[in-house]
Amino acid sequence: MISAAQYIGNPAQANRVFRALYDQAKILLENGKKLTLELSEHKHKRTNEQNAYYWAFNNEVADFLNGAGLGYGEFNIPYTKDIIHGINKTLSGIESTKEMKVGEFCQYIDRLLIFWQERTGGEFMINELPANYLERKGYVIK
Repeated sequence: MISAAQYIGNPAQANRVFRALYDQAKILLENGKKLTLELSEHKHKRTNEQNAYYWAFNNEVADFLNGAGLGYGEFNIPYTKDIIHGINKTLSGIESTKEMKVGEFCQYIDRLLIFWQERTGGEFMINELPANYLERKGYVIK
């Protein structure tokens, strides 16, 4: 099975993508393949990129806290991304970001960032804001 799913966000991208798909289709057809093409509206929803960003965020918080010489709980254990995730869930009351749209996800991370910055006296800084990261990956923030 050959998959050629492509994201198109503007007319210039459409021209480039359709040209590339045409070239691929021509080669396949010339080699005896039959094709089914589908076109549908792109629906923004939680993505693997959002999930990857969330866990990278948690890891950055944990690394920062560990680097500052802090430990978690009674036994002062090192922070992990999973511990930060548990704290985030407890504080926000949000079990999962799975159903969040891209904009909602960015707002959620922004709230978490503010929380961790307040807790660290403004010392914690994230490498890249969620909106920047997701726009770079081709998502529109709404």
